[in-house]
Amino acid sequence: MRTVNAFLQPLWLAFGLLTTLPMGRLIVTPVPAVDSGRSVLCYPLVGLVIGAVLAGAAAALQAVDAVLGAGLLVVLWVVLTGALHLDGLADCVDALFAGHGRSDPARTLAVMKDPAAGPMAVVALVLLLALKSAALIALWPQVGAALLVVAVLARTAASLLMASTRYRRREGLASTMALNLSRRDAWAMAAIVVVLTLAFAGLVLGAVATLAALAVGLFWRALWQRRIGGYTGDVVGALIELVETTALVAATLWIGPWS
Repeated sequence: MRTVNAFLQPLWLAFGLLTTLPMGRLIVTPVPAVDSGRSVLCYPLVGLVIGAVLAGAAAALQAVDAVLGAGLLVVLWVVLTGALHLDGLADCVDALFAGHGRSDPARTLAVMKDPAAGPMAVVALVLLLALKSAALIALWPQVGAALLVVAVLARTAASLLMASTRYRRREGLASTMALNLSRRDAWAMAAIVVVLTLAFAGLVLGAVATLAALAVGLFWRALWQRRIGGYTGDVVGALIELVETTALVAATLWIGPWS
């Protein structure tokens, strides 16, 4: 059993970081640095499980009123991830507005570490959760495929950001991951995800969601390259939330007329 856990440790590490699932007993300690890097390659698998849980919940709630069903799904979504990515988004929004548009990397990084959330961060969280809820209501009850796709694409985007961008803190949760992440493997994994997304979701939903994820990922990376010259854990978490929401809204806007 210990040998199996050691082999699967990158996957357990990914689940332990990105979800609230109790993975502590499965993780073999001390954690080898190489497993920390490999865990990033498992992010899409974590997204697949999160999406599957949400899709299963949506199927169980399909007879429920759309507004209530969407609300319950969003609550489950937040519980599954422990609001970790929402916290990252709040920190990023505060940091962006702290400099009033001026690029001051030291000031930006310092604000990100402040646990307090300013009014702009609160507004951003409310708007994002409202958009997620509205998109789910519009797609209800046929939300299963969209949930699977956006959850996987969001975490694929996160791994690509980490593979293509410099980590900006000397220490932190992502520092060991960044140093031991194979860029080639990350791009190969992303290519596989895109092919499988198109095969599973079809050309319309798959292409729309993938293009939305790509657009958000490129914009988010460029923004933080300009502001701090790289990324932090908060930037990665915020990207997951932004890709999920944007891809879900894009699916709602584009799939409706084609269905």
